[in-house]
Amino acid sequence: MGRDKPCYVYQCIQEKEISLCCDCVDFPCDYLHPYADQAVQKPHNTKVFNLCLIKRMGLENWAKQKANNVKETYYKGKLKLGD
Repeated sequence: MGRDKPCYVYQCIQEKEISLCCDCVDFPCDYLHPYADQAVQKPHNTKVFNLCLIKRMGLENWAKQKANNVKETYYKGKLKLGD
């Protein structure tokens, strides 16, 4: 991808010595946060991300701690592959 070092996700799984993100106790984490510059046309990928967070955090905690952040990041954030 034209980078001289690995992305955050790859670095993380290497450090944790796991094969896949879903093997991690912190899955899903913000490294997997959906970003889309065209979120208005393509909002569907936040569903899986939010459902995974709700499963891990519980509905009330997700609503208090993450719901607004997920929406804000999805609609206004930019894709980050690493430093």
